[in-house]
Amino acid sequence: MTLPPRWTTITESAFPHERSALDRIRATMPDTGPWRAWSNFTFATAAGKLFEIDLLIAAPAGLHMVELKTWNGEVTATRDGWVQTNESGERIAHGNPLELTWHKSGLLARLLEAAGEPVYIRTLVVFAGHQPVLHLPDRELRYIVPVDALIDRLARPAHNVRHRMPDERAARIAAALENAGIMAPDAWDQHNGSLGDLTGGKRAATSERY
Repeated sequence: MTLPPRWTTITESAFPHERSALDRIRATMPDTGPWRAWSNFTFATAAGKLFEIDLLIAAPAGLHMVELKTWNGEVTATRDGWVQTNESGERIAHGNPLELTWHKSGLLARLLEAAGEPVYIRTLVVFAGHQPVLHLPDRELRYIVPVDALIDRLARPAHNVRHRMPDERAARIAAALENAGIMAPDAWDQHNGSLGDLTGGKRAATSERY
């Protein structure tokens, strides 16, 4: 069987900082099994709600959904989410990107199961630029990693059997993603008019990003 490329770019990011981060990750990702990655795609739930994904990556440590951020300054946890104080002293409320990524991971896992491949998707938030000073709980800090440390983090084999990722499983995930119809964010407007009418098209997708 001819294997598909190990890195699949569904669409190029519109943001230079995201493109740079993805290029850095791609340059260090091993070109061997089970490593595979899919960047910048959108999926729809059964209810027609759209979610955008920065990066999904299969690695010895399991299948991970990665949310990319390029914040500077400091990040503090509040009751309502994360607040960034940038280098100019401006406070910016972002919600909680980690909680949103957990939510998206569960939804995509259900979609892949329906497409024939039950999976458990772990989550990470990756800071792609200068690492901000983080004032976050330990339970959240464990899911945050600098971009240049991501591949090393994912190279450690998972201990939990449900997280393990042999190459044949990564290949099945690739097939399930194709069967599930993941696609470029811009493509939804042309793909299905009724879906676009139901969700508000790309506006609905971008509303699910922090």
